[in-house]
Amino acid sequence: MNRKQKIMAAAAGIVVALGIGTAAISSQNSSPVQGNGQLEELSPLEMKKFMKEDGTGFIMYSFNKNTHDVYMHEVKKALKENDVDGRELSSNHPKYNHSKSQVYYGLTQNGDTLAVYKNGEMKQQIDFEDYEPSDLEGELSHFIETSKELYFEE
Repeated sequence: MNRKQKIMAAAAGIVVALGIGTAAISSQNSSPVQGNGQLEELSPLEMKKFMKEDGTGFIMYSFNKNTHDVYMHEVKKALKENDVDGRELSSNHPKYNHSKSQVYYGLTQNGDTLAVYKNGEMKQQIDFEDYEPSDLEGELSHFIETSKELYFEE
């Protein structure tokens, strides 16, 4: 190898090392709970699969058909305010098997709640019915913000 080839090889090595280092740092700072406020409704089997394979994030479990739209609207606003996405399982989904509990689908939270999970383990939940509709958005936003700090930021 002549001198020019050695210099080119050394430069290529430095570029590769910088690229790997940058990728490692940026992936270390990325939170598993990011997004733009989307609430994705999953089918019961999709939720079961998600909880088995990943199980990290904010999950809304809907039970009461009459209040579903109101709660969903408030959750979406709070998710958007905190730049995170969430997923929803509704017990009113046509493929939801009512002879099985939500635990069958990987959820341990109560109905009509928003919960935060990390690696399939529920860390905490907020019950929608504990708050007046006028206070719910603020409480949900506070719940999401503190959950992000407690479980996803180092």
